[in-house]
Amino acid sequence: MLVNIPLFIYAFCSAVLILFGLHHYFMIFLFFKKKNGIKEDNQRTEEENAITEQNAPAVLSQIPLYNEPAVAERVIRAVAEIDYPRHHIQVLDDSTDDSTKLVDKVVSELQEKGISIEVLRREGRAGFKAGALDYGLKKNDAPYVAIFDSDFVPPKNFLERTIPHFLTNNKYCVVQARWGHLNSEENAFTRAQSVGVNGHFVIEQVARSYNGYFLNFNGTAGIWSREAITDAGGWNADTLTEDLDLSYRAQLKGWKIHFLPHLVVPAELPSFYQAFRSQQFRWAKGSMQTAKKLLPVVWKSGIPVSKKIEASFHLTHYSIHLCMFLQALMALPIILINKNSFDSQVVAWFAAPMALAMIGPSLLYLVAERWLDSEKGTLNFFNRLPMLLLIGFGICLSNARACVEGLIGIKSPFVRTPKKGDHQSMTKFMDLGKGSIMPILEISMALLTLVTAIVYYNKDSAAIIPFFLIYSFGFAMFGYRSITGGIEKNTVKKTAKRFKT
Repeated sequence: MLVNIPLFIYAFCSAVLILFGLHHYFMIFLFFKKKNGIKEDNQRTEEENAITEQNAPAVLSQIPLYNEPAVAERVIRAVAEIDYPRHHIQVLDDSTDDSTKLVDKVVSELQEKGISIEVLRREGRAGFKAGALDYGLKKNDAPYVAIFDSDFVPPKNFLERTIPHFLTNNKYCVVQARWGHLNSEENAFTRAQSVGVNGHFVIEQVARSYNGYFLNFNGTAGIWSREAITDAGGWNADTLTEDLDLSYRAQLKGWKIHFLPHLVVPAELPSFYQAFRSQQFRWAKGSMQTAKKLLPVVWKSGIPVSKKIEASFHLTHYSIHLCMFLQALMALPIILINKNSFDSQVVAWFAAPMALAMIGPSLLYLVAERWLDSEKGTLNFFNRLPMLLLIGFGICLSNARACVEGLIGIKSPFVRTPKKGDHQSMTKFMDLGKGSIMPILEISMALLTLVTAIVYYNKDSAAIIPFFLIYSFGFAMFGYRSITGGIEKNTVKKTAKRFKT
């Protein structure tokens, strides 16, 4: 009986990967179903409800900060330049370093120029970002609240483009802009990430928003209706993805999220492996925490079954990485336990789900890149695909751990993603990476999957070898980059110097 456990886990994970693979095709179908006319319809709304001194509702912009001296001034000045008649800015500064002096200096300068802006500081960091946002709401009564993380640079017409949609539909809880990239061409790592981010915003957000499915506020570069925040129960800090949590609670109350794919707010992509791993860990763990918290509520609600199913895929998306990791872990025991009865069926059960799991999102990313650039999109995609695959396979161990921790209730603090040029915080991340067991585990998994590839090759299963090799190279890439943190520290110093210059 025990010898069948690896095969059962393997088969179950295969089934899950097949379902998620098919789900990517469903997202592409929904995108093509609604993609035409989106730009024209949104432009018409913005023109018909053009903002004037007379019809402009008050808007509060919140900028949550925590020890981010490299980017704090940039985001504050960018938000201050937004052209809008009734606009107040809160800098929610939880910083504990010298960046507080920089923030005070910039805000004081802007106040002298007549900008309505203030700095709010709390006694502690209770609730992290969610706590800061909630604290700021209690200090201002504006009916609409825009949120910008520290590495985002909103355009001057951000509010002129978003507020008209609230005036058209009073059931909108959020109007969300698409993320752009300030540093997508910095290196192969950021170029590959940009493809993944584009896929989410161009295909998934459009597909869900314009077909009536639940989607998420992305934590920044969006604007909320205060009434919706209050109606949904306000900001909660019991998950690491407070944005996803509030989005679902609001939509369960009947509110809708409207996505604007043609309004772009550029931001930074993590330049280094440790920063990216930390970001993905927080998103994966927070998603599973939110799924555990809200999926029972979703399925008890009166929304259509189709929406319940789609919400389940959405909230548990990161479980893909848990299944990928378990497959990589189980593949060798399966062939060793069944060495005398091993046949092509085992190969099929690995190759089929992995092919679906890879081709589905890859096709989604290709469609997104072609939508963004009809001439160069295809070439960009194929140039960046190899690194994107290594990232997707290599991150699955860390994300698998995040999923498990989220499901079993292990608590962890909200750890912000270090920004470009933030030498002090990035160096700290390098040191944390060197002291962590995760890089050792990743190197171990790289060796295990390499051995698995050799064993399967000796069993005349060459068709399956590429998958194990991608696993091996992906794990090795993340493990090596973390262990050699000292090398990256030198790059961080150079990057910080360029950034300040």
